[in-house]
Amino acid sequence: MTQPIFVATVFKSGTKLLEHLIESMTGLDILTPNMSAGADYGSAKPIVFEPGKFFIWHNVPSEQVKRCIIEASARPIFLVRNIYDLAVSQYFHFALDVDREIGHGTRTAGYFARMTVDQGISLVLCGATSKEFHWHGFGYYLHQIQEMLRFSCEYPCHIVVYDRLVRDKCMEVNRLATFLDRTVSPGSMEVLLDSSSLGAMREARASRGGTGAHFRKGVPGSHVEVLGAHHYDMINFLKFYHAPDLDALCASLGYGDVVADCRLSCVSAQDGCVG
Repeated sequence: MTQPIFVATVFKSGTKLLEHLIESMTGLDILTPNMSAGADYGSAKPIVFEPGKFFIWHNVPSEQVKRCIIEASARPIFLVRNIYDLAVSQYFHFALDVDREIGHGTRTAGYFARMTVDQGISLVLCGATSKEFHWHGFGYYLHQIQEMLRFSCEYPCHIVVYDRLVRDKCMEVNRLATFLDRTVSPGSMEVLLDSSSLGAMREARASRGGTGAHFRKGVPGSHVEVLGAHHYDMINFLKFYHAPDLDALCASLGYGDVVADCRLSCVSAQDGCVG
């Protein structure tokens, strides 16, 4: 029996891109819970494995979810992203209400328009409750990434880092194919790379209605253009409180870029150019 494929992605980490790659690579259909399933991502109840499909959702590897994966002998794939870019992407998701045009709007554009970008990012990081915006804050996702990496130490998993996928898609696609026991021919790779470009993904989304604004930028490291120094401090506190093992796991597993602060690399690059 073919091992089922289980995919869990962090909210705003490039879900549609990975979804497209796996669908194209395997020929399997997408199976994802509908919106009425709620947002209890630690629950295994919505997880279903059906022949000819792969399951994809935003699950946190709770004990219940891990048990479901192990009992099904599934192949887990986890999509993560640099945490600072992730925070920026989540902010713009709400501030621009990018999914409104496909019928999944958050109705938050007006709410965020009444505040500065600085204030809006701080709100997304901390969380808020009002008639217009109810949100648990960014710490939840830091914990999710931590638990994804932790589970990869316990069971054969494949970690996809969005930033690496964007920078070297060919290599990351081949790594993913190896995990799934697939082979991507040069011709298939060319088609896959073309169909998964930012422009192609935007056009495909627009053809189903709207403008393709869901795919905003797709450039890793751009958080340095948006976040203030205090935002980095806030994220570091949330990491300390909600995901105290995240830095150590990233270091030991070779995913230091997930928690890397690009301001530091910019400073190093500038220092290297002096004199």
